[in-house]
Amino acid sequence: MNGPALRSTAGSLTRAVSRQAIAPRCVTRAALSAGYSTATRNLQRRFPSPHPAARRLISQPSAVILMCLSYSTSSNTAPLKSCPNCSEAQPLESLSCPKCTTLQPLPSEVDFFKAMDLDFASVPKGGWQVDTNALKRAWRLKMAVTHPDRMVGRSEKEQQIGAQQSALINRAYETLLNPLPRAHYLLERHNAPEVSESDSLEDAELLMEVMELRERLEEAENEQEAAEVRADNKKLLDQTEETLAQAFAQNPPDLETARQAAVQLRYWTNIEKAAREWSPGKRVELQH
Repeated sequence: MNGPALRSTAGSLTRAVSRQAIAPRCVTRAALSAGYSTATRNLQRRFPSPHPAARRLISQPSAVILMCLSYSTSSNTAPLKSCPNCSEAQPLESLSCPKCTTLQPLPSEVDFFKAMDLDFASVPKGGWQVDTNALKRAWRLKMAVTHPDRMVGRSEKEQQIGAQQSALINRAYETLLNPLPRAHYLLERHNAPEVSESDSLEDAELLMEVMELRERLEEAENEQEAAEVRADNKKLLDQTEETLAQAFAQNPPDLETARQAAVQLRYWTNIEKAAREWSPGKRVELQH
């Protein structure tokens, strides 16, 4: 067997192992190892008397796996996880193994859009304009799998995994459903500086509006006056959300504008909460 033929055999083995471990996305050693034996048997049937160099290659699974890892990760593919029960490779957001149905832990780094079956690239305004109806449908479907009531009769380990899944799905749902945490998450996705509680409004005019709305809410004597404050604040909320939509829609996103708008949104969101919970004689407390 000459050099090109040997390289061809190596390439065939690499691709074969990849196919056995969900080609060509095999990025876990466990999945590659599981597919190695089948792939080598198939190749040995094709080449019953291979060159000694090829035979040595086939007898070194670690080398083949390293080649396959390089082959698979060189293509632009999503990271996978391996089923702890059967080693089946699958997306990080998978709740149960498609092969053996074992519940799968959700890694903390799982993308919230994928966790909720949303294609980030298809969400308008750079991920900002989430279809809340689709989000709610996805949440209901996933909770039907992960809810504690569905864990009855499962092993203690699976109940723990179910609880972890449920907590992360709820977190992803609340994050994408509500504008303020969604803004923070999109900024985090773009590696922008975190918006912290210490960040304050830099616009003096906006700060005056915050103070005025707070005073009006504190001085409100009835539900009608509190409702008027809430209506005026809603206009500011809508304006700020539109600013965020336009900032994230740009290519690349205007992260500085988005970050400043996220700080503003925190103020308007807190005023909305205070106005919604208003009652006669109740002290108005705004946490910015």
